[in-house]
Order: sequence, then C-alpha cells, then structure tokens
Amino acid sequence: MSTPWSSADLLAAFNRRTARIAGQADAILDADKYDRLADSQERVISEIASVAPQILYPRDPYGYYPQLETYDNQIFTFGSDENGYPITPIGKVGIYPSLAAIPDAPWRLGSDYLQEGNQIRLPNNRTYSGPLYWRGITQTPRLSAKQEPVLFPPPSRELIVIDAVKEFATEGNRNVDLASLMQDAWDRRWPTWCLTWRQQFRAGGYALLTGRQLATIGVV
Repeated sequence: MSTPWSSADLLAAFNRRTARIAGQADAILDADKYDRLADSQERVISEIASVAPQILYPRDPYGYYPQLETYDNQIFTFGSDENGYPITPIGKVGIYPSLAAIPDAPWRLGSDYLQEGNQIRLPNNRTYSGPLYWRGITQTPRLSAKQEPVLFPPPSRELIVIDAVKEFATEGNRNVDLASLMQDAWDRRWPTWCLTWRQQFRAGGYALLTGRQLATIGVV
C-alpha cells in the first residue's frame, strides 16, 4: 500500500480517475503517467506562485536562505539544479546583503542590481565582495516514481491529479466528459486551497465574503 499523497499514491489516483485498471496491460506506461503528473505539478506550482508564493520559498538544509554564487563579484547566479541547468527563480525574488536584512531591507532592482533571468548583474561596472542571499521560488525536482511531490500540505496534491487527468482527457479529445468533470473539480478545489495558503499565519477573518470569493478577488 502506498503512502498517502506520495508519488505512487498520485499515480493510483490518476489510474482511478481515468479508469486505468491496476494489474492489467495498459498502452500508457507508468513512466508516461508520471511525466503527465510531473508536468501538472509544474503547472500547479506556477499557479501558486501567482497567488501564494510564500509557501514555495525554499531554505537550504541548515535553515538559511540560499546564497548567490559569483566568479567575478559582478555577476551573481542562483546556482544549478540536479540536471546542471541554471536555476531561474519563478516570480518575484528578493536579494539581500545579509540574513539580518531579510525581509525588510532588500536590494533595489534597477539601482542596486539588474535582473537578467538566471542571474543578476551589478550596474555601472560595480563589484561587490560580500555575500548575497536570495528569497524566491526555485524550480522543483521533477516528480517521478522515485521523486516525491513537493506540495504541502500533502492533501493539496489532489490538484496535481486533477490537472493531470484533465490534460489527459483533452489529448485528442480523448474524453470530453472527463475533461469537463476535472475542470469542475479544479474550479471547486483550487479556490479552497488558495484561501488555505493565503491565510496561513494570519489572524482574524473575513465574515462578509466566502472563501471562494476571497480567493477569486485576490485578498492578501
């Protein structure tokens, strides 16, 4: 039996929703299904980054924010992922000269540094010899049979399955009814999870609007 909300559990949920019967020959291999789930996790993460990026901000294993890398003290990079690709943060990124500066004293874009995708550059040919830390969202390891999903809390991973099944159903108009059902499921569950993430660690409440309304209008 798979661990709840593990990659194997997501695969099982995908099979159930698409009526793929476990133990029977299937023209679509598990590896292909994992590819679909991995694509969906990346899409879900990009959606989350636009409404609740704080839940995706990473730290290194020692509890610190990651440090930028440089070879000339003028161009600073965010490092490389496990495939050797340069890390390109998703969404808004904060650059800080010390851990104590996080989050109130970031460097200013356009005057302290220039943004160049997977790196930053100091303007006016300046150099900087001190450490620089960054706060933002990294590219995540690709979900697979050996790589677990990264969304938390784990039940929110239902969004990965919903998206994957919807995309599967729309391929070549494979199952229009299933695609519609998954869109309805997304429309119900996405606002709920948006509200959950956005209201973490917040006091008080909003009595005049429903959770879905709050998520839809983008209450911070």
